Amino acid sequence: MVRSLLRVRWLAAALIVACVAVFGTTPANAVPHPPPTGVTTAGVYALTTGYNGTVGNTRGWTVTWKIPTLSNGSTAWGAVGQWYYNLESGIYHTPGAWSVYYFGDDNGTTGNNSLCNASLWGTGGTCTGALTGLSAGQELVFIYEWCDSNHSANVNGTLICLYVDLKDGNGRRFLADDGRSTVEMYAHDIEDFSDSGPSYPIPSISCTQPTVMVAQTVKSTSGTWSNMTGSQWNFNDSTPNYKFQNTNTSANPATWQSCTG
Repeated sequence: MVRSLLRVRWLAAALIVACVAVFGTTPANAVPHPPPTGVTTAGVYALTTGYNGTVGNTRGWTVTWKIPTLSNGSTAWGAVGQWYYNLESGIYHTPGAWSVYYFGDDNGTTGNNSLCNASLWGTGGTCTGALTGLSAGQELVFIYEWCDSNHSANVNGTLICLYVDLKDGNGRRFLADDGRSTVEMYAHDIEDFSDSGPSYPIPSISCTQPTVMVAQTVKSTSGTWSNMTGSQWNFNDSTPNYKFQNTNTSANPATWQSCTG
């Protein structure tokens, strides 16, 4: 468990971690979530994609990922995910397993999904049960919607509701809700802990079975969902460790892949 002291040390370290710029500049809180237990550096966003539109004119966002194959899955640490306003979610890899996670819930974790270890990072954590042991090649969808206190979708609601759909026939599962503060909307196609030393090997992602951004949709102020096209995104790659490939911005929805560079 990450103790309070570690949490404070992480916050200090996060202020000096060099993160990949999004929207041409780094968003106000574009710092990775807390690192593995015992590590005080915060991780590195190696590949990111940022929304070119007006985030305040959106009322929801869905992101569908396909989980990659790792050649060093028994040792690697890393994450793939996204931020919408101040609430992060995605898949987190610890040696041997991919798990759903969320981070950044600032209004308290009471009532959130009991399978997620909220005490791990204080404002979220990795998940267990059906939300862990995810398989390479599996697709899953993260769903954000503006909502009210009853978790009903509401384009005028004051909260963000976060769900995940494992595409296992059980529909979407509620993860967390939060108030809306920092206005941001971007994905980190890979985060690693290369700044934490050799004890935390970065994921080695196969380019024949890569991470795939399968699809994204956005909800308008009128409550209508639509596919997101390539013109709505900018791509940022500042490391030789990873690369984008097979980027199809002309598709509807746009899709792309990432793997080890």
